Amino acid sequence: MFSGLSRESMVNIVFEGCCHGELDKIYKSLQKLSVPIDLLIIGGDFQAARNWRDLNCMAVPAKYQRLGDFHAYYSGKKVAPITTIFVGGNHEASNYLWELYYGGWVAPNIYYIGAGNILNFDGVRIGGLSGIWKEGDYYKGHFERVPYTEGTKRSIYHIRQYDVLKLYQVSEQVEIMVSHDWPAGVEHFGRLNELLTKKKFLKSDIDSKALGSPPAMSLLGRIRPRHWLSAHLHVKYAAIVKHKPTCQPTSVSTDQATQMTECFRQISTTVISNDGPAGNARGVRIGLDDLMPTTVDGAVPNTYANEDEIEIDIFSGQDASRSLSPDDKNLVEDRDDNQDNLATDIPVQSVTKSLVGQIDALPEIRVNAISDRTASARLVPIEDEAGTSSTENTKGDTGFTETRFLALDKCLPRREFLQVIQVPTQEHIGTTHQLCYDPEWLAITKAMSPYMSLDERQPQLFATATEREALEESIRKAREWVQKNVVEVGKLEIPSNFVHTAPFSQSADSSMRTGNLQPTEYNNTQTQDFCDMLGIPNRIWRDQGQ
Repeated sequence: MFSGLSRESMVNIVFEGCCHGELDKIYKSLQKLSVPIDLLIIGGDFQAARNWRDLNCMAVPAKYQRLGDFHAYYSGKKVAPITTIFVGGNHEASNYLWELYYGGWVAPNIYYIGAGNILNFDGVRIGGLSGIWKEGDYYKGHFERVPYTEGTKRSIYHIRQYDVLKLYQVSEQVEIMVSHDWPAGVEHFGRLNELLTKKKFLKSDIDSKALGSPPAMSLLGRIRPRHWLSAHLHVKYAAIVKHKPTCQPTSVSTDQATQMTECFRQISTTVISNDGPAGNARGVRIGLDDLMPTTVDGAVPNTYANEDEIEIDIFSGQDASRSLSPDDKNLVEDRDDNQDNLATDIPVQSVTKSLVGQIDALPEIRVNAISDRTASARLVPIEDEAGTSSTENTKGDTGFTETRFLALDKCLPRREFLQVIQVPTQEHIGTTHQLCYDPEWLAITKAMSPYMSLDERQPQLFATATEREALEESIRKAREWVQKNVVEVGKLEIPSNFVHTAPFSQSADSSMRTGNLQPTEYNNTQTQDFCDMLGIPNRIWRDQGQ
């Protein structure tokens, strides 16, 4: 039975940073919350290892290898107490996630978003992009197969242009986007000096414009979601990116504007070059001015801590200060196994009233002009005549007028790894608290399925205007097909069709480990069901894909 939500309905979503196999502690932390939670989103490094052979497919140095908690949820010994969705990171059981490339249940009530996806939960559209950015693998196909080499253990989680271009075709409003690594340049829209105080070793990457994912930033500017959530760097960081032309831009110093211009110029040439393969079939391009604040000498970014989430105050510790590769940044040894990794109790009465019910209420900030761009800005709210301070994050033609970025830490003592986000919803498809497919995304997936490469070389995609127009027409026809064959026959609700494909370990005891053998490839019937629903070939399963 379908049940509607009123216009005042709010969906309570908890975002958690990196999981690193700590499901028990994360779920136990949720019990400390004093607000009811509808959905848990995890920002990657989930580590869905069913057994020790799965662990051998994970790009993790030997000293960090541990089976974690997931095998108990996979086996059915434990059940996730809340619907949980997650994106993939750079430390995953990649063989299992590949089985569910389009998304699927890795265990009862735990759903992998897939390489790229748009889902619907209680009327909230949630998008995800799994993996991290590495330029050398971006234009490759999905060629990796078990058994993995040390190289393909890593290349398999590097994002691909094909998956980014699928997300680039999304034209309907998205409330939340989730990625493991940060959109490139987003650190300039928050309190950068505070970030560098916590993570000194990031300075070299920031200075060299090597931090973050250029394709993710391009998507941020293209989709313009209300929220963009990330993890990866093991630190809480909030920023607000205001989009032009639907709102006034943020002000930055001349030096910072120069740095950001170069950063976004690299993004533009890498992802959305006018004559490159990533042209947008919808005819909407992201120019530098769409993301860039204007320049005001002597000012610093007009950004501030993201204040529309319910705060969970956990002391943020610091990682060792050393330069790391993008693949290994979140492997700094900072565990504290002698303490309980739980969120502190946060009763509702300790939360500002406006945060509980008015997610759109945000203070306007005036920043004192300073001449030294390395100094810390003092943020001063601008109050109107009534003594209140708020602006409305309204929807534009292609998205919200501003995107609120939030990155969180991993589940460790005294860390900021959980945040409650209340999202308003006016309508939804499906039963309350039920994950649903998104009609637009199904159409995009169906239309772009023939272009997916399983070879190391990905043929150039949509390089000409004719090809882009043809894709747009294919998506239009696919949308009509989806409406008739999926929506109208009641197939939008994601079925509870989890199946065991691999054996599971009975214990996380490392003495049970059986060498360095990798598993065989498994055919996951969830992927077959999805492909059958859309009328596309199941190319994920080796026997059909090659």
